[in-house]
Amino acid sequence: MSKKVQADCPCCGARLVVDAATGDVLSHEAPRRDPARSFEEALGEVRSGGKRREEAFSRAFDRTRRLDDLLEKKFEEARKKAALDKTPPRNPFDSE
Repeated sequence: MSKKVQADCPCCGARLVVDAATGDVLSHEAPRRDPARSFEEALGEVRSGGKRREEAFSRAFDRTRRLDDLLEKKFEEARKKAALDKTPPRNPFDSE
């Protein structure tokens, strides 16, 4: 029978139950939030979540745009290299 280990996450305060033999997380209990929050605080969190999502989207969009440019440059370099190489292409049906 494997031993179970309980641990508290130092970042979020969640309680984890971990199988000591395999290291698999058996259960996760999220920390309780303060139910006495005001409506304004909750609304502020929702609005700031929209800003975070917008920032994450713009970062991903910029990364994708740069990726397209990078792939285009790599393709052009491969095209130049292929144009300079005068060896005939290998026939895949020829056995060696």
